[in-house]
Amino acid sequence: MAGAQTIILHQYEISPFSEKVRLALRMKNLGWAAVEIPSIMPKPLLVPLTGGYRKTPVLQIGADIFCDTSMILRALEERFPIPGIDLPGHEGLSHMVASWTDGKWFQTSVGVIFGALGDKVPEDLRKDREKMSGRPFDTKAMAAAAPMLQDQWRAQLMWIEERLEGGQGAGAGQWIVGMKPGLVDAHAFMNPWFVEQNIPDFLETCFKSAPRTKDWYQRMKEIEGQAPEMITGEEALKIARDAAPRLKAAKTEGELQGFEPGEHVAVAPDDYGRDWVEGEIVIATAERIILHRHDDQAETVNIHFPRTGFMVRRLD
Repeated sequence: MAGAQTIILHQYEISPFSEKVRLALRMKNLGWAAVEIPSIMPKPLLVPLTGGYRKTPVLQIGADIFCDTSMILRALEERFPIPGIDLPGHEGLSHMVASWTDGKWFQTSVGVIFGALGDKVPEDLRKDREKMSGRPFDTKAMAAAAPMLQDQWRAQLMWIEERLEGGQGAGAGQWIVGMKPGLVDAHAFMNPWFVEQNIPDFLETCFKSAPRTKDWYQRMKEIEGQAPEMITGEEALKIARDAAPRLKAAKTEGELQGFEPGEHVAVAPDDYGRDWVEGEIVIATAERIILHRHDDQAETVNIHFPRTGFMVRRLD
């Protein structure tokens, strides 16, 4: 039964970023619970935990809330180091790869997928994504650009093929870095998975040019882990209310804006979904910022963000 020590993933099934975290959980063979959240706003049972952050997924352990997949994966490695997936050769490189897979390649995937789906895209989803991004979500324009975007998508897939071709030594070439799968593989897996869920024939066509990548992808899909316990958003909120954030010594290190522990600040993504989350600084370093805040539904929580990809501004 889920409790204060349970890994709780707030997600929805077809979210590619959720799948990245689910894959990491399988790779680490961790027990976890899942809360199925809406793919569009409103998200009335999630926002009290996140202070307004709306992107998917969100990880919860008791009253500690982790936003953005990079922060989620870092937290899983730190709290559950064995078995590790930030393997030798992946350190640092995994973040560089993620900036590509979650950025340029993901945006190409969006154009390819929604260009193919066209009028099949529900109107409420289209409006939600327009509001989140602040620009038109024009599936007709995506459809017109689809042939060119498909070329770009396959070109990026070929980078994985080139890396696998370059493997040397016994066992090398089966995984992107080293002798077993790690974080770099998890990042690279996300976009082919996203495409396969929506336009599988296109992925199969691309794999004709990338046989090593097809083999790697199939082996990644075969990684097994523990099935999640399904819980409700209400249950997750109760767990947060009944728990307390993990005790951490307040500190700031080398803050370029001069932030100090206890300062009232706001944090938001720097690309889209710019919903500012307010709170008091617990920890701020070059890699992360943790805000302490109170909500009437969730009570006291600590919300964890990475620094890369997020803006921080002083409020007081």
